[in-house]
Amino acid sequence: MLKDQQEILLPKIRNDLKLIETSVDEDGSKRWLLFDSIQNKYFNIGLDAFELISNWQSDIEIEEFLKVLEAKDYDIDKESLQTFVDFLINNNLILCEDSKYTARMINIQKQSKQNIFKWLIHNYLFIRIPLLKPDKWLDKNKNRIDLLYSKLWQNIVLLLGFIGVVFVLRDWENFISTFMYLFSKEGFFYYFLSLVFVKSFHELGHAFTAKRLGCKIPTMGVAFLVLFPVLYTDTTDAWKLKSKYQRLKIVVAGMKVELYLGLIATFLWSFAPDGIFKSILFIIATTSWISSLLINISPFLRFDGYYALSDLTDSKNLQPRAFAMARWFIRKNILGLEEIKPEILTKQKERFFVIYAIGTWIYRFFLFLGIAVLVYHFAFKILGIILFLVEILWFVLLPIYRELMVWWNKKAQVKLNHKNKISLSVFLFLLLLIFIPWNSSIKMPAIIESKNYFEYYPNEDGYIEKVYFTSGESVKKDQLLLTMKSPEIEFKISQIKKEIEQINLEINKQAGFKENLNKRFILEENLQKKQNELDGYEKVIKKFEIRAKFDGKIYFSDVFKENQWISKKEPIFVLYDNLDYRIIAFCNENDFKLLKDNSNSKFIFSSGDIKDIHSKLSTISKVSIPYLEFPELSSEYGGSIATREDNKKIKTEQAYYKISVALEKNNLDLKSRKVGVLVTNGEYSSFISRIFKKAVSVMIRESEF
Repeated sequence: MLKDQQEILLPKIRNDLKLIETSVDEDGSKRWLLFDSIQNKYFNIGLDAFELISNWQSDIEIEEFLKVLEAKDYDIDKESLQTFVDFLINNNLILCEDSKYTARMINIQKQSKQNIFKWLIHNYLFIRIPLLKPDKWLDKNKNRIDLLYSKLWQNIVLLLGFIGVVFVLRDWENFISTFMYLFSKEGFFYYFLSLVFVKSFHELGHAFTAKRLGCKIPTMGVAFLVLFPVLYTDTTDAWKLKSKYQRLKIVVAGMKVELYLGLIATFLWSFAPDGIFKSILFIIATTSWISSLLINISPFLRFDGYYALSDLTDSKNLQPRAFAMARWFIRKNILGLEEIKPEILTKQKERFFVIYAIGTWIYRFFLFLGIAVLVYHFAFKILGIILFLVEILWFVLLPIYRELMVWWNKKAQVKLNHKNKISLSVFLFLLLLIFIPWNSSIKMPAIIESKNYFEYYPNEDGYIEKVYFTSGESVKKDQLLLTMKSPEIEFKISQIKKEIEQINLEINKQAGFKENLNKRFILEENLQKKQNELDGYEKVIKKFEIRAKFDGKIYFSDVFKENQWISKKEPIFVLYDNLDYRIIAFCNENDFKLLKDNSNSKFIFSSGDIKDIHSKLSTISKVSIPYLEFPELSSEYGGSIATREDNKKIKTEQAYYKISVALEKNNLDLKSRKVGVLVTNGEYSSFISRIFKKAVSVMIRESEF
């Protein structure tokens, strides 16, 4: 191959390329940008590459060119020169007048072409479609918006925003209630329109700021991030700016525009009439710029936050450089492998690169995992499974496999030392934790309550006539507790009695008249209806005499007293058996198989102010429950069981089994049921076996089509 390289003449560098001096390198040395206007690409080059281009002579052999450079006191080895030639060829920066170079570039072009499958795998996460070429329009209008870049405008917006925030805080409940409007179909439509409006101004912020700093904006368009459309602006030309603060202005311009729009919308919201416009102002003032900020501020994806961090830390090509440094760091400290550093940096910069790279890998792992789950649920099942597998295999497991293969190929260079001994020890310890069955403790959300518990709500609105007990008193079964009266019910009863009396009179009038027999039947039917209605109301009246359903302790609500009007929506008193309690726990499907009958258990009160209760499991249900009967254990009410509302019932997201613990008589004297955790000893199991069982159960569940 070396012989072939000697025979190849140095290619001609394209005349249309431009060399632009840019900001100095991190070590203080000069840097240049090699700009290819056809591809709209910038290539960052250092002093060595600049000297090569300055002294470049085409159509001579490599050996001859090395002698020319040597005569000019420029020292470079043959391998480095060949690397630079490869860089020019691979990036289409030469004139293809030599047939060998032409053939090589055609071969590179063929290799770079991907089949449709590979293209989809690499690009379905992010596809960019240019729509506009706005450079001339931006150049024409950039001076018309001078006010928007002035200190005066900034102060006006900040003042309006401050006034708007004060007004919103004064009307906070009304402001927050606007959020519920977004959950309607109409609300979603206006949310989408508002999003397009805000994002358009976001991109114009980037474009006009770049244009005012002398950059070209070749294209603006739409990109699809996991098939979700987002707008973009091509600000590649910002690379030529020497000042990192100017580049930073372009990066943050979009977020700044959204923040300004949010402040103005907050001010206008307080004065806008109720309706569509006010809802749109709410969206602009809150959800649009907050969601944008959360996405754009992240430095782990190549959005505004990433480029801002690159400029602030003066770290060009931050991700590839950080990844290379982190791989070197991991190989050195885990394998004990002594390799040359990818580049020489200060200790502080080196530490920053390693931390950033590891943070990005962790972020990407959970991001790709989340995307995999997202596409699985939102695509139809076959496509969802394919995309899920592609996401996990290609973007998560394949990079890990490639790095492990590098480790395997370098095994001959690895020698036992202090660092890899520690790594091996930690690895073996983790394996033991994962594979050895050591964990037998099962924790279950639970409640403790009286077996006999009764909270009285009135059947009808009315008032308390007489109370026959005192709060905290022990009462006996069937003891009269209180009586109520409902003037409304009593009035209805009197009215029905009058109607019955009137119907009876009408029936008596018809007696003895054969021609009125049909009318008599109708009257008797009405009489029966009224009598049934009267019986119903009289049963309600009887229920106004409230008696104890069992022996227990009674507590009267402090807000009520005799002759006070009450509503059927409020409880009047609580009656419970203060000697007989039970614990109800709920075991998830993963731990259920590990439960043991009559195993020792301990109930820990969530409040922490009552001593733990030790007992044994008494009943383990064999059938899972679809709905949860205790709202306080639901995630919707702050509990630990994931639930959702289903036809006004609380449905669990996964299968749970009901566990009962009977308690002997004790002196707990709980006025209401309490939430806690039931801890019991189950079968020993390893972490990996639990993961395996969970994975198998999910596969079985999702295998149905």
